[in-house]
Amino acid sequence: MNIAVLVKQVPDPNAVKLDPRSGDILPGTAQVPNEYDLVAAEAAVRLAETFDGVQIVAVTAGNARETLNRCLAMGVDRAVALSSSVSSLDSLATARVLASWLKTDTFDLILTGQEASDGGTGNVAPQLAALLDLPIVSNVIGLEYQNDNLTLKREIEDGHQVVTVQTPAVLSVLTALNEARHPTLKGIMASRRKPTDAVNADLSTDELAPVVSWGSLFADEQVAAGVIVRDEPPEEMVDKLMAFLAERKLIEPA
Repeated sequence: MNIAVLVKQVPDPNAVKLDPRSGDILPGTAQVPNEYDLVAAEAAVRLAETFDGVQIVAVTAGNARETLNRCLAMGVDRAVALSSSVSSLDSLATARVLASWLKTDTFDLILTGQEASDGGTGNVAPQLAALLDLPIVSNVIGLEYQNDNLTLKREIEDGHQVVTVQTPAVLSVLTALNEARHPTLKGIMASRRKPTDAVNADLSTDELAPVVSWGSLFADEQVAAGVIVRDEPPEEMVDKLMAFLAERKLIEPA
């Protein structure tokens, strides 16, 4: 069984720093593996520990060397870092870059996190499945594999749902599926001998052009309107307040 695990490196949610004017993430913000993707990697490694002949490749679109190293140390066999002529990709362009490489091989299972903690769109997995013409199951919190069939438990709005799907398929997983292991010293040492390939995605600029753009962050101007009554006898201030409320039909006229 060949498994591809799609991973992404994201700003550390506990240390992210934003430019108050533009809303952009400031340079130098610490980067960490996307938590959902580590859960996907853990699921792949557990399958490899259960079944013979499982080969796992971790794939990223962009610069995520530390995240790829983490996956290799967890037990993934090899890693691929995909680059493109466009530095900032939206979800569709990311899916196209990943699909262009995934089409060069045959994979029984493509695993990824339900979403990334920076963008949070959850778009890449379904877009990728459409580009590869594969079935997709999202919100996966349980996974069993037998005879090329996957029995999956997925979280839905009012409970859980169990579905069966044949491989090949795309799965996007939630953190309830498992807890990603911490790499051991043995795993870290072994990861240094595993290959990481840098591959340029041969796509046109038009294919990578964003289809969604974001404007600048702004706060709506708050305007408070009203009447201030001061330095008058209390009886007159009460009369003015009652008249003000009655005029706006907030109380019945006296």
